[in-house]
Amino acid sequence: MCYAYRDREKEEDLVEHLISTANCCFGRWELNALANKISRTLKIDLDRAKDSIILASMLHDIGKAAEIYQEKCYAMECTSFQGHYLISAFIVHLAFNLSNIELKLDEAKKFLDDNINGLDENKILSILVILPIALHHYHQIRGFRSLKAESNESNIVSEFLKNPTINKTCLERSRNLMNYNNMIQERRKLIEKVYGVLADVNRYIDEDVYRSSKIFIQNFYSDIIVEELKGYSITLGKTIIEAIYGLINLCDGYVASIKR
Repeated sequence: MCYAYRDREKEEDLVEHLISTANCCFGRWELNALANKISRTLKIDLDRAKDSIILASMLHDIGKAAEIYQEKCYAMECTSFQGHYLISAFIVHLAFNLSNIELKLDEAKKFLDDNINGLDENKILSILVILPIALHHYHQIRGFRSLKAESNESNIVSEFLKNPTINKTCLERSRNLMNYNNMIQERRKLIEKVYGVLADVNRYIDEDVYRSSKIFIQNFYSDIIVEELKGYSITLGKTIIEAIYGLINLCDGYVASIKR
């Protein structure tokens, strides 16, 4: 099995969890309301806005496929995956990078500050996928964990970035993500890129695309997560990202409650 969770009594498959979370988001009334608001306010295509939210929900935990987590799951309980949201965001950022859409940290910050001038639709859509993934555990991290725990979290992510190994069972199971139906063809191509990253991530480790994605996620952690997103004023950009990961967390919690 490829684990999303395991304790002495219960276990949950990661890919089943991801698909079920995406299905939950697809079926929620909030999806259409949120996508309509995003489409109108940011002047982007409605279907692409909706698709980006579904993508973020499907990929929010993809970083748990890393061997650094799965080896622990096979050996013992794995109820906590410290830093998985950063590895998930890194994998998705690299997939966008390989699709010639490179999101830079200053562009993410501009979006959070409501300064979207110069950001084309593809960049905005990448923000709508990557930032909710990177931040979907933000309030837990800042609210409950110690600085020592955060340091350990950063070390796990750094270890993965140096040796980005994906568990073989998770890789095989993740093929099922490409068969997901509730998605337009354009976004399906990104899922294929994500699978390509999982299948052959070491191929890119010495390339500029890997280095730029690595720098993005390291600086995102230090500049936005550690320095506290709540330091940003209440902006439309920040509210949109929080609304997306709020919907993801609603469905994440619902799906997890069934298996756990």
